[in-house]
Amino acid sequence: MRTRAKILARSVAAAALISASPLSAQDTRPSSTRVSPGGTTRVYIMAVFNDRCETSGTAEIELTVAPVKGSMALRPGQATTVASSGTGKCLGARVQGTGIYYTARADASGADTFTIRAKLPTGETAERTFSLRIED
Repeated sequence: MRTRAKILARSVAAAALISASPLSAQDTRPSSTRVSPGGTTRVYIMAVFNDRCETSGTAEIELTVAPVKGSMALRPGQATTVASSGTGKCLGARVQGTGIYYTARADASGADTFTIRAKLPTGETAERTFSLRIED
């Protein structure tokens, strides 16, 4: 199981899932997220934007390794602030993206992980594994 994001894009940004043209962004949540049993939390926002800092399409997001103790869901139309980009030009801009959410089973506890693969409209892809801690 992979524990780090596999970046395949031409330009790598420290906190972005995919960085290239078009650019992408995320919120700045930590890589390991806590969630209560039965609870839901957003773990990431994937946004695609152009060099004018405007939302420009969406990434195709696929679950490649399912969580064992919960489930993953996608919610499009989530607002986020650009925390990093390939050029650094759009930092602080507000864009729309797809939120990646995790819901823990009500009887779950301990660690859980899942992996996604994202594909930009340009065809570039990347994988990222999310780690969660289920506890009261």
